[in-house]
Amino acid sequence: MNHETQPRLLDVTETTHRTSLRKTKLYELINAGELRPIKLGRKTVFSEQEVNQWIEKQIANRAGA
Repeated sequence: MNHETQPRLLDVTETTHRTSLRKTKLYELINAGELRPIKLGRKTVFSEQEVNQWIEKQIANRAGA
């Protein structure tokens, strides 16, 4: 697997920036099963691909779409 095809992981700060959500709402989405974190020791990260899919789903589900 070359570097360009490797999955990219986003930390909580980058995920909140990407989604425009606060940490509290991010953790609500985790508890609701909408976003699935990856634990690396004490660090919580997210799959960039899954975050992008979640964003696309929000766009597709908006009113009038």
